[in-house]
Amino acid sequence: MLAGAVSLGTVQAQELPTDRQLQAAFGAVYNRLGLMEYCAAKRFADAGDVANSRRSVTATIAGMAVAAEARAQQAVGRRGHIVGPQVIGLMNSSNRDRPEELGEGQTMSLADNARAQQSTERTLCRQMADQGAAVVEAASGAAAAH
Repeated sequence: MLAGAVSLGTVQAQELPTDRQLQAAFGAVYNRLGLMEYCAAKRFADAGDVANSRRSVTATIAGMAVAAEARAQQAVGRRGHIVGPQVIGLMNSSNRDRPEELGEGQTMSLADNARAQQSTERTLCRQMADQGAAVVEAASGAAAAH
C-alpha cells in the first residue's frame, strides 16, 4: 500500500505545473481579456464579451497568486498585441505554419495575426468572444450540476 501511495505521489508531482507555467497561463488569460477590451474599443465585440473574459480570468486565477508580469499582459492586449503561448483564431491543421498559434515569449499584433490567417481582426475578435461565451456557459453548467 505504501508503494502505491509513493507512486501516486510521484505521478501527482509530475502533473503539477511549475510556477513559471502557471504565470504564463495567467498572463495568457489576462492578455486575452486585454484583447477583448481592444476588440470592444474597435466595436468588434461588446460589453458582454468583455464581461465573459473577466469571468474567465476570475475562474482561472481563483485563489492563486498572480505575478505583476502576468497581470501586465492585459495592457499589452489592450494595445492589440497577442503574447504567447496561446491560440488566437481557429486551429487549422492543414496549415503547417500554424499562424494561429503563438509560442511562449512570442508577440504579434492581432492585425498581423489576422493577416497571417487570411482573416480579419473582426473575425478573430468574434471567434474569441464565441470561445469566451462557450467557456462561461460550460462553467455555469458545471456549477449548476454540483
